[in-house]
Amino acid sequence: MGSETDDAGSRVEPYESLAPIYDHVMRHVDYGHWVRYIDELLRDTGDAPRQLIELACGTGNATFALADLSYDIRGYDGCEAMVRVAAHKAAADGRGIAFDTRDLRDLHDVAPAQAVVCLYDSMNYMLETADIDQALKQIHGVLICGGTFIFDVCTEQNSLLHFDGIVDDEEGPGFRYTRRSDYDRSERLQVNDFDIEFDDGRRHQETHVQHIYPIDELRDRIEASPMRLRSAFDGFTKRKGSERSDRVHFVLQRDD
Repeated sequence: MGSETDDAGSRVEPYESLAPIYDHVMRHVDYGHWVRYIDELLRDTGDAPRQLIELACGTGNATFALADLSYDIRGYDGCEAMVRVAAHKAAADGRGIAFDTRDLRDLHDVAPAQAVVCLYDSMNYMLETADIDQALKQIHGVLICGGTFIFDVCTEQNSLLHFDGIVDDEEGPGFRYTRRSDYDRSERLQVNDFDIEFDDGRRHQETHVQHIYPIDELRDRIEASPMRLRSAFDGFTKRKGSERSDRVHFVLQRDD
């Protein structure tokens, strides 16, 4: 994204302007519910890993919730602005949770862990299959032998039902924003445009784009990866995930 300025304000990279208000925008999310489900999936592997990495951790909401379940966890995100917010919260938290900036496709210097999680459809931001392949290769590299990788994606059904032709307007402490959500069915792209205005006069635009992959295509990419698919669940259940699911959670394992 460029940084050109027009009457609507400056255009910035995804999450750059959203970062300081992200927790307010996402206050409806039950992170406790999310991580209890992830905890259950991790326990189901039989290895009971306690050392985790969360990729695309954002401002650390799920990271802190997993730490509340006694996981030894580190958080990484590709957006420096989001990591700054997470690190500020960690400094106040006092548990020494480490956050740093890393791209999913480049984890060469990240120390290994027993398990890796990447939540809230963050893998949908990998816009090409080559990006998916590279991310899976890099995640394989930071897992110990027998380690587990859990991620989730949104489906086309989710976009068509909940995020196509939708406009949200909201105000918060010191800001207001409009979010316009549209799904391009021909390209399988979910596009969410944010227009954010702060009380101090700053105004920014962000465009967030996700690739909504067919579930079978993701299965193919996993099969071609160094990891093995253990299961693919309909969101927050133990039922088999499919195109009729709104969200599918994948559980992978490193065997070598």
